[in-house]
Amino acid sequence: MMHRIEDGRRGRWRAAGLAAAVGAGLVAAAPAVGLVGPPAPAPTPPEAFVALSLAAEEAAPLPGHETVLRATVANGDPDEGVSGAQLAQHVPDDLEILEVGGGGVLEGGIVNWPVDVAAGSERDYTVRVRVREDAVGAERLMSTACLLLERDADPAACASDTVVVASPTVLSRASEAVDGAMLLRVAGAALLVGLGWLVWRRRMA
Repeated sequence: MMHRIEDGRRGRWRAAGLAAAVGAGLVAAAPAVGLVGPPAPAPTPPEAFVALSLAAEEAAPLPGHETVLRATVANGDPDEGVSGAQLAQHVPDDLEILEVGGGGVLEGGIVNWPVDVAAGSERDYTVRVRVREDAVGAERLMSTACLLLERDADPAACASDTVVVASPTVLSRASEAVDGAMLLRVAGAALLVGLGWLVWRRRMA
């Protein structure tokens, strides 16, 4: 009789222990609720705030005429400025570079600028060019600029614009001839005034 009672107790203890172990396992495996919040949003990369545009002031200049290529870097970040970046712009051979603004450096047909733009502002970088005299009318001359936020990084933004060389028309040639004739008249009048002044001065002496 004692053996049966002890066996019964041992069975109940084993069952209770098994139930406790299973319960503990379920508790351990159950996900924690309310202890961990939503994942923090990933920081926005700087290039997401930066925009680059490029445009020629005169999109269709005649051969021998000038235009200005203007690259604009806009920083849309209201808190952080862009500092230590670099802007590189390629200018085609048929556009003769006359002047580089904003402290740019010309080397091998490519202009490089150090770029610093305050938060929430924009800055222009210009190249004054002249279409070569022997450029062919209707020729498309494309310039491309790219912005690098770090020297060894991939470009954060690129932009291009095309200058279409205008073809000289009969009207434009006639206008140039009239302008030339007008200049000759003005120069002749100035020469006559100068000679008259010299003659008057000698007579007065």
